Amino acid sequence: MSEQYKMVAENPQSTVVSDFEPIYRKSTQYQSEAEMEQDFISQLEKQGYEYLPFKTEKELIDNLRRQLERLNDYKFTDKEWQSFFADKIANRNYGIEEKTAIIQEDYIQLLTRDDGTVKNIYLINKDNIHNNSLQVINQYTPDGGVRENRYDVTILVNGLPLVHVELKRRGVDIKEAFNQINRYNRESFWAGSGLFEYVQLFVISNGTQTKYYSNTTRASHIAEASKRSRKQGKQQTSNSFEFTSFWASRDNKVIADLVDFTATFFAKHTLLHILTKYCVLTSEKLLLVMRPYQIAATESILQQIRISTNYKKYGTIEGGGYVWHTTGSGKTLTSFKTTRLASRMEGIDKVLFVVDRKDLDYQTMKEYDRFEKGAANSNTSTAVLKRQLEDPQARIIITTIQKLSVFIGKNRTHEVYGKHIVFIFDECHRSQFGDMHTAIIK
Repeated sequence: MSEQYKMVAENPQSTVVSDFEPIYRKSTQYQSEAEMEQDFISQLEKQGYEYLPFKTEKELIDNLRRQLERLNDYKFTDKEWQSFFADKIANRNYGIEEKTAIIQEDYIQLLTRDDGTVKNIYLINKDNIHNNSLQVINQYTPDGGVRENRYDVTILVNGLPLVHVELKRRGVDIKEAFNQINRYNRESFWAGSGLFEYVQLFVISNGTQTKYYSNTTRASHIAEASKRSRKQGKQQTSNSFEFTSFWASRDNKVIADLVDFTATFFAKHTLLHILTKYCVLTSEKLLLVMRPYQIAATESILQQIRISTNYKKYGTIEGGGYVWHTTGSGKTLTSFKTTRLASRMEGIDKVLFVVDRKDLDYQTMKEYDRFEKGAANSNTSTAVLKRQLEDPQARIIITTIQKLSVFIGKNRTHEVYGKHIVFIFDECHRSQFGDMHTAIIK
């Protein structure tokens, strides 16, 4: 960012904290698992979470009804609620994948009212995140599992368990908490009405080390048939502990201690942003949660677009910027999420993701398609690119720098030059210089 627009203050609603001072405590202090859990819950309460002493599924379901009524400003009749809960929330044909898709994509469900009319019911409000309620329960024991399991701490968002936390006392390997969640997955998340299959994120901690990961990063997966018969399923290989992530500040300092992690990751706006904006459900039905540096990069780019727009610095050095990611750091996911969010910004007509032909835009298209089917339009010719630039529905376009250069050469006075376009260049160290780049910038 140029000195002229150097930041003097940052929006406190940024997802990744810019500067964090760890809370000092004596490392020699012994703390049992139960004491750690109570301190964790107390900290959440101070941060605005409501504690609920629930231990039964009936309490959980009744609370879910109240929270959805509050969120939607609507009172269900008993008949409407029973039908909505059985068909839309606790449908016996839904497993983890289907329930994840509901939270990530189909979070507005249709209620057929007693009079036959249809009403939209939001399970989560993604436009105004602070309209959502955050509650916390602990030591919940589901009925009907393979064996009795007692869950440490669960965060309810509008009554649905969307984040689960498993704690171990200091000195115990954090991987034990990870393995315990895998066991819950096999033995009891599906029990009763299967509400715990809605969990999107897991947090594991031994007090000293704390990590998070998405619900499909699991070491084992229950076969659908065995879930329904409530018997232990055959273990299948899937992702592993390697896919868990540390939380960090914007300058990439790891925030590992549970107290510090809670103060930042579990800040209400941060947790709700991660759940509503920074998770991606792939076309293979895997849920990916972004790492802190990916979120920070995405938000920095979006902020720079706003600055460029507000100060009318289009096409200048002050109006742009670059993000440097190492190989294997998830650059495609970062660019995809940035492109999606930028394409929805007010006043932005199109986002062009520009690659070199050496990288084959087909490959990028396949990657983008993996994150969301049909999210982007690739093109096979300059004529197709011209059509897409003229189509108001084609919000995201993947093209090569070579095709873009040919288009500019043939269309000197095209209407697209009057539109507000965001360019995201892939691999800027390669061919984003020279005559073609100069022509595109002009």
